[in-house]
Amino acid sequence: MGPEVDHELVGGVACLGEILDGDDAADAHLDLAEVVHRGSHVRIIERVADVFHRPVGWEIVPGERTFRVQWDDGKVAEYDWEPLRRACPCAYCSGEGAFAGNVNPDTKFSEAQTTLKEVYVVGRYGLTPEWGDGHDTGIYTFKLLRRAAGLD
Repeated sequence: MGPEVDHELVGGVACLGEILDGDDAADAHLDLAEVVHRGSHVRIIERVADVFHRPVGWEIVPGERTFRVQWDDGKVAEYDWEPLRRACPCAYCSGEGAFAGNVNPDTKFSEAQTTLKEVYVVGRYGLTPEWGDGHDTGIYTFKLLRRAAGLD
């Protein structure tokens, strides 16, 4: 009988010790990051990662002031730049703890503040836009972007 969590058997998920052989000199020094790099992924990582949809491509469309994202399920979403900037989830814009943030429905943006220059991937979970004024601290999770587009 295997281990139980909430009276359910835990099965089918490999433990790190089942993938690595501590007695094997080639494996004895490896940490989890090296295991992932070698492709010996712990199966739970792949299962959890597949729960979220990811973009397979995106495009900044300056003429329309739109950011277009194609998702791994074939859906396409478009985000207008001004509302995207207004929804910036960073602490400076949205606030954090007792700090209310500097962006509200009455905030007036300059053209540079709502001009999308570049978009960078953040890990396996989000994107960070770089705006014309240099602002680049907001991490828009894939989940947040899909919800904003009405996809989830």
